[in-house]
Amino acid sequence: MKRKIAAILCCAAAVLLAGTSIAYYNTKSFGFDENARVISYDKEKVTFMDFNIYYKDIYNFIDKLSAVIPKESHRITL
Repeated sequence: MKRKIAAILCCAAAVLLAGTSIAYYNTKSFGFDENARVISYDKEKVTFMDFNIYYKDIYNFIDKLSAVIPKESHRITL
C-alpha cells in the first residue's frame, strides 16, 4: 500500500514539474525572449526557470552539512 502511494506522489510531482516547465517555456518564448531555456548551465551556475543555483553555494552548503553529520555511524548495543 505504501509503495502505491509513493508511486502516485512521484507521478503527480513529475506531471506537475512537466506542466510547469511547458508553461514557463511557452510564456518566455511567446514573450519574444530570445533565450527561452528551462534548464541551462555553465562553469559557475545552473539556471532552472530563472533561478540561479551557484556551484559555490552548493559547496558551502555541503561543507556546513558535513560539519553537523558524523563521519562514521555509531552502534549502540544493549
